Amino acid sequence: MSETSPIIQNFLSAQFFLALVISIALIPILRRLAVNVGLVDHPGGRKQHKASVPLVGGPAIVLATAVSLLIWGIPAEFTGMLTAASGLFLIGAIDDKYDISAKFRLVVQTSLVVMALWWDNIWLSEIIVSENFVLNLGVFGYPLTVIAVLGIMNAINMLDGLDGLSSGVVLIILGFLIGIATVAGATGVSLIGVCTFGSVLGFWAYNYRFSWREKASVFMGDSGTTVLGFVLPLLAIKLSIVAPTYAPKSLLLWLFAIPIWDICAVIIKRLRDNKSPLQAGRDHIHHVLMNAGLTVRHSLHLIYLLTITTISFGVSVRYFDLSQIEAYAAFFMFMAVYLGRVGSLSKKSKSNIYDFQNQGDRRESEENSKIIELSNRSNTIV
Repeated sequence: MSETSPIIQNFLSAQFFLALVISIALIPILRRLAVNVGLVDHPGGRKQHKASVPLVGGPAIVLATAVSLLIWGIPAEFTGMLTAASGLFLIGAIDDKYDISAKFRLVVQTSLVVMALWWDNIWLSEIIVSENFVLNLGVFGYPLTVIAVLGIMNAINMLDGLDGLSSGVVLIILGFLIGIATVAGATGVSLIGVCTFGSVLGFWAYNYRFSWREKASVFMGDSGTTVLGFVLPLLAIKLSIVAPTYAPKSLLLWLFAIPIWDICAVIIKRLRDNKSPLQAGRDHIHHVLMNAGLTVRHSLHLIYLLTITTISFGVSVRYFDLSQIEAYAAFFMFMAVYLGRVGSLSKKSKSNIYDFQNQGDRRESEENSKIIELSNRSNTIV
């Protein structure tokens, strides 16, 4: 049997299909309930969609994953993670409904992250720079792990600004994690990853803009992005602990390269503009691409491609026989290129800000503008 056969079997497993079916079946039901209870995302401010959209992606993903794990058994090594994920889901759902204070939300998130890491004993204890140099983090490993998890959590959340973006990036990262975990024999990581993959894929089917659908019918909401942004780094760190040969610490950076680079670019730009890095804005990678003239679909697919490319490079490091220090150096080198390119695109004219939640292709909008202009000229002549 070939090495990839177990990976394919995982993606065709009963756990995957159960989570997928539950997620797909739940969303229409939850969508109707969300409208009745007011769990919807209203337009206004930075939000460019024109109609209220149900925020049921998070509940569907969490419920589908939970049911699948309860049937097949929750891995004891992740009891703390799943307990904290329940709390993060609750605080995210409350935020979706009532828009709670950012400071209060951060305190609760930090407390739950610390609890999960301590309960499951998932910490970054060392960084292998080279064969002859291992950096032992000691007590600094605790705050570093907490900051890393919180950073990824918020980075994933900030990507939720384009239909199909955050869920698509999560699916790509999960796909690689499942593949590595399967080869490495990390069954706990693999099981949770497969169940989560199925539930997220079910939501993605409602959130992605297919050719027959102009806009997403549901959004994920903070209850979904927060939980996924929390689970992904914990699974990755756990995998690096139990299977360091297959998942070295440098791979953790490459798995989340695009979210990390995006949040770094945003922070640098806001500090340069004398703005708070914590404030909301329209300066993330998808905004930059749209303002530069790309269509909704082209922007989305380009970010998908960048995510696949960066993770593929990180995974292939061990096959190219590169050392860990070379992998780290390559990560920051490409990060510098990314920041420079995004920075130059950000300086372009923003006269045509694109309504990326509801409008279709940018070219269609431009053609309509030309038609209106020609009509006005005709009226003037007459």
